[in-house]
Amino acid sequence: MAIKLGGGGGSASQIDEVVILNNSADTVTLDDGRVYLKGGVFETNLSTYPDATTSFRYAGNSFSHASQTTGNPASMTSDSTHYYLLNMSDYVYKYTKAGVYVTSYQFRTTPMNINLYDVDGIEWDGTHFWAVDYGEDRVYKFNSSWVYQNVSYDISAQSTAPQGIAWDGTNWWLLDNNRIVYKYNSSWVYQNFSFSVGGQTNYVPDITTDGSYLYVLKGANQAGLSKFTFAGVEQEELYVDDIMQNQGGVTWDGTNFQIASTTNDSVYQLQHANGVRSVSGTTEGGLGGQNYVRVK
Repeated sequence: MAIKLGGGGGSASQIDEVVILNNSADTVTLDDGRVYLKGGVFETNLSTYPDATTSFRYAGNSFSHASQTTGNPASMTSDSTHYYLLNMSDYVYKYTKAGVYVTSYQFRTTPMNINLYDVDGIEWDGTHFWAVDYGEDRVYKFNSSWVYQNVSYDISAQSTAPQGIAWDGTNWWLLDNNRIVYKYNSSWVYQNFSFSVGGQTNYVPDITTDGSYLYVLKGANQAGLSKFTFAGVEQEELYVDDIMQNQGGVTWDGTNFQIASTTNDSVYQLQHANGVRSVSGTTEGGLGGQNYVRVK
């Protein structure tokens, strides 16, 4: 981008460096000490450095799930007071919002009262929990104590590899391992709408929503999220730190995103970053203690 000195009539200076962006300040300070008003930024390349308010930064908060999980994380959800982490051994682990372990549930024993062996996605709809089973191609309904409610729906007509589900308050969104997202109403009736999440590599592990957009976790060796409208239009690729490789679950808790990492057996909190990605040095993707922006 080009940066013009604040005030009318100033000449433009061409710069190519990564600088610290203080989100509470009105200025950007370059390495040589020159200070520029943010309001003077123009010719922003939105496809590379989005001038939006939806990029993320690490909030500095995390908690470990290493003492509980016996398999890699597969999905996450949250209610008003707790987080729930599903692993690939069909266990759900319950944590407080502070990351304190509470208890666990298994889909093959009581109190769930059901035998499922390939659960890959879980979600809370405000009243009930739901689980999608990869092997059965069905979604199952549970109460707030994870007791099966003898209600399930067949989704095999759309997906034979379901992997994650998200509830936006009106509709259900089902993500499958073929990189397709399917839309259902509240009664799990397919709405004849689907879209591809495109060029994700390896597998696509989980999906969540903040009520306005859908976010697909990249997973495997790509650290971050892909953001989509409810019409299936991709908005941007959101990158996070290398320490969060092999991500296996994501949820929106009403304030922040929580992403479960396999590599470090931890759940990391992400915040909105007021318009820029976090980078480490000159490489997109790092977390670090501050936010940066490349100016050209």
